Amino acid sequence: EMLGPGVQAVDQLVPTETIWFEGPMLKLPASQQAEDYPKDYLGRVRIEAQAPLGLRYWRLWTSQGATPSRRFIVGDLPELVEEEIDGHPIAVHVELPVTINGRTFPREDVDLWTFDARAGQVAWAEVCALRLGSPLEAHLEILGPDGKVVAEGLCAGGMDPVVAFVAPADGVYTARLRDIQAGGLQHYVYRLTLSCGPRVQSVYPLGGQQGSTVELELTGAGLPAERAHVLFQAGSSTEEPLSTPRDRWHQAMLGGMGVPVLLEVDELSELLECEPNEQPEQAVSAEGPVVFNGRIDQAGDVDLWRLDGRQGQVWQLDVRAARLGSPLDSVLAVLDETGRELAINDDLATGQTDSFLSFAVPADGTYVLRVAERFGGRGGQSFAYRLRVAALPAPDFDLLLAADALNLPRGGQAKLKVECRRQGGFDGPVAIDVHGLPAGVTVLGTEVAAGAGHAELVFSADATAAIGAARITISGKAAVNGEERVRQAALPAERGEWAPQDVLLAVSLPTPFKVVGRYELRYAGQGTIERRRYTIERNGYEGPLEVRLADHQVRYLQGVTGPTVLVPPGASECVYPVYLPPWMELGRTSRACVMAVGEIVDRDGSRHIVSFTSTAQNEQIVVVLSPGSLAVSVDPLSAAVLPGASIEATVRIRRARDDLGDVRIELVTPRHMRGISAEPLLLPSDAEQGRLKISVASEAGPLNMPLTVRARTLTDDPVVAETPLELVWAARN
Repeated sequence: EMLGPGVQAVDQLVPTETIWFEGPMLKLPASQQAEDYPKDYLGRVRIEAQAPLGLRYWRLWTSQGATPSRRFIVGDLPELVEEEIDGHPIAVHVELPVTINGRTFPREDVDLWTFDARAGQVAWAEVCALRLGSPLEAHLEILGPDGKVVAEGLCAGGMDPVVAFVAPADGVYTARLRDIQAGGLQHYVYRLTLSCGPRVQSVYPLGGQQGSTVELELTGAGLPAERAHVLFQAGSSTEEPLSTPRDRWHQAMLGGMGVPVLLEVDELSELLECEPNEQPEQAVSAEGPVVFNGRIDQAGDVDLWRLDGRQGQVWQLDVRAARLGSPLDSVLAVLDETGRELAINDDLATGQTDSFLSFAVPADGTYVLRVAERFGGRGGQSFAYRLRVAALPAPDFDLLLAADALNLPRGGQAKLKVECRRQGGFDGPVAIDVHGLPAGVTVLGTEVAAGAGHAELVFSADATAAIGAARITISGKAAVNGEERVRQAALPAERGEWAPQDVLLAVSLPTPFKVVGRYELRYAGQGTIERRRYTIERNGYEGPLEVRLADHQVRYLQGVTGPTVLVPPGASECVYPVYLPPWMELGRTSRACVMAVGEIVDRDGSRHIVSFTSTAQNEQIVVVLSPGSLAVSVDPLSAAVLPGASIEATVRIRRARDDLGDVRIELVTPRHMRGISAEPLLLPSDAEQGRLKISVASEAGPLNMPLTVRARTLTDDPVVAETPLELVWAARN
């Protein structure tokens, strides 16, 4: 399901062809890392023409559980999806403006996108990856027509890179994107927006008081010289707190440029810093409550603010920077007038890089608030912040969900943590209500005890609970100053985004069957097939099973593949074969895991696909690699070709055993490479070499990676050897 207004997803995802690229081989010890081998599924999302721009959330569920919500972005530019190919990167030309949907896959993948720009034209590129929950830490470079880097951006401080530049010359420019850790897999997704025209990279201040007009200083490329002015709409009263987190945001379209900027709205009065303010006597002075707006505009800069306080006051000092898109990693301190440090804080307890202090004023007087960047070498115009100084709020509470999906096995239990954020000294108990529970599901632990910070709800599903998903809502009720208050639990919302307000509770069907074995360690040659016998513990399930390599592996497979083996109804054993590629690392211990998949018909007639995977050593196919008994080589290793021509290559084999017999030689081309073929060659048992004729069509290509010459015995247990053959285009006169 796709959540939020203006979007609609199909009800079901369906399996589709899984695109898989092996990528560069990992050597020991890196090859010991765990790795997933996920499968591709296909679905459609319909986006209405008037759908609000920005973040949405989606989630899905099966008969065996639900996923927490993931992010999806609705944009307003033309979009394209990368057509992924293996091998060295090939640049794809695009027309601006455009948003490109791609992924760095496999590991070490580099994506190249080219576009036209004119001398003096402002152009910019923005990556969205971490904001989507992608593990991609992007390194983005813009290369000019001469191949030199004209702009560069790195993922830093948990923020995706954005670059803007003025084109130095007419020509074709290239956006080059990769992961800074050289990682890659199917989930390393990104959105790359390329456009020309004005680009706001930062604004100052980052917000304003409701009902006021604020002058914004803009930083970016192609912007007008004059400053922008933004009117923050007034609420019913500027003295009243803004009611919901979403009310605290204002999206401004700056200067008629069509450039949206998200700003924070507050009911408190606001002040701007006046540089210099590194000494207490230079600091802006105020009484709270107030919002101080400043920025660490160069490395080593420190901002000081003076705050008058009276004994017994309790101030909540909240630095709002990273939450507003600023790169500042703040450190907040409170000093007395002599410069003695009374309190200091680096990060919020939630892991956010912003700072927060609750400060009890010890005596009447003036105190100094100090804001600095955690790392002394960082600073700049974009390092803005809002220091919100507010009195201890009125007694109240709100509830935060730890997750918006919960997997509850039928006949079992699952726990969900609900955090209670107290304010203003409220420490009473909070009664938790859960609405929308499906039949057969109960919940215990529905109270946040007095003074406690959370409740742990324990859900139970009995044997009658139907398999499926239900949307439940959770609220809390408490007496606050003699008044009953009800608060609904929700995920934390940032930057005005819409966040899920319910929990997808999935009653899941446990898998009855198991695939079990005893620990075995064997030696096997490169390029061979290794077979492992398993026992099927059915536990009442008598239907057919499919056994295949598991999607989750305890170790990088290094090219190991295996088929789907059908286990007939009632059968209690199966033999599973894995193919060990000829280029696997000698002496390494290969550990492959299998999974079993079956369909269960429930008591109500509904059908459910369930699976079993064991990563325990007893169920692994454990093999130590030894040299293969067949080797192949080709001469030449690299050949220059012309379209429409053909070449011949000498193929030589070496048999380490006399019983290998006849060997078939074939040319294997990557799936994206067209127009290159060769008739297979058969080498009899007494032959060690032959000539392989390779035809190159007039429209052949792209030649961005080597072909593979494969030698394969015709025995019942075939042995395979491979060697690369690289073709390049010959220079024409």
